[in-house]
Amino acid sequence: MRRLSWLFCPFILISLCWPIQSIAASDSELFSKQGYRITNYRRPLPAEAPAGKRIETEALADLINQSNPVLLDVLAITLRPESAQFGLSWLPASPRQHLPGSIWLPNVGYGYLEPCMRAWLERTLHRLTGGDLDRAVVFYCVTDCWMSWNVVKRASALGYRNLYWYPEGSDGWAAAGLPLVAAEPQPLPGMTAGQKDTLFDCPATDLKAALERSDESDKQGLLLFFETHHCPFCQRMRAGVLADPGLIAEYRRNFVALALDMESDQPLTDFDGTVTSAREVAQRLGVVRSPTLLFLNNQGEEEYRYSGLIVDPRRFRSLADYVSGGHHQNIGFKTYYKQQQD
Repeated sequence: MRRLSWLFCPFILISLCWPIQSIAASDSELFSKQGYRITNYRRPLPAEAPAGKRIETEALADLINQSNPVLLDVLAITLRPESAQFGLSWLPASPRQHLPGSIWLPNVGYGYLEPCMRAWLERTLHRLTGGDLDRAVVFYCVTDCWMSWNVVKRASALGYRNLYWYPEGSDGWAAAGLPLVAAEPQPLPGMTAGQKDTLFDCPATDLKAALERSDESDKQGLLLFFETHHCPFCQRMRAGVLADPGLIAEYRRNFVALALDMESDQPLTDFDGTVTSAREVAQRLGVVRSPTLLFLNNQGEEEYRYSGLIVDPRRFRSLADYVSGGHHQNIGFKTYYKQQQD
């Protein structure tokens, strides 16, 4: 009998280890490499906040009365991309009610954020807190919503130190008999008439649709800006030439511009309608460094690429003229730019 017990031990060990392996495999599908939840967002939540503090309804009511924190509602809704017929707009499936005094920032709680959405979140947090990293900020959604968990983690990565996660969300607030008010989602850049403070369309989820929109709008094609979130040169361009209103207007006259995070695995519709990612598109097009500006015609064919930092507005404007005027077919950009300055 003793020999038999030894024979059965390996099978017992395998059966005990198997559930652990299954859980690990499941976690790898639910979370990104950076630890953000990337699917199944409406599921039971963990007990601990990813950063800052978890706060319950009664404590939150006291905090609001005493400290006037920033309240951010991050419930996700449908975003209709800009097209030749329609402007960029939020499309809520039903009226939203949230905590009084809250700001509704939809879709910033996804595990993968496109560069334009990430920049919108960063700018909005800076504006609402006045740049004070110690200002109390509360994030919530609805019950069993991982979106708020993700944003707390992301805000902590941005350096904010006084963060609160309210996992019960608007459902828990209402269940406690506390009032809710009608909510309106904050507009993205480009939603307000005349407002175009960013060159790039948001969201950049469909290359095929962007190419069709360029053709329908009689533009010359696409400008793809390949970047990474940790690229200092990309950030300098975003804060400089890519934020210049005159240059934005110049580029938008001729191109539909999209920013792609070349390290992102978020689903992206390719030119042929298949589902891919920005990482795979960058690899297929041979983009190996950031920032890279890639100009494509309305057939999706490459016309010109420029790799590296541009900080001089004159040089960036000259690049637009160089490609839109067809000069790239006959002369190098360095020579063209020198001729323009002489």
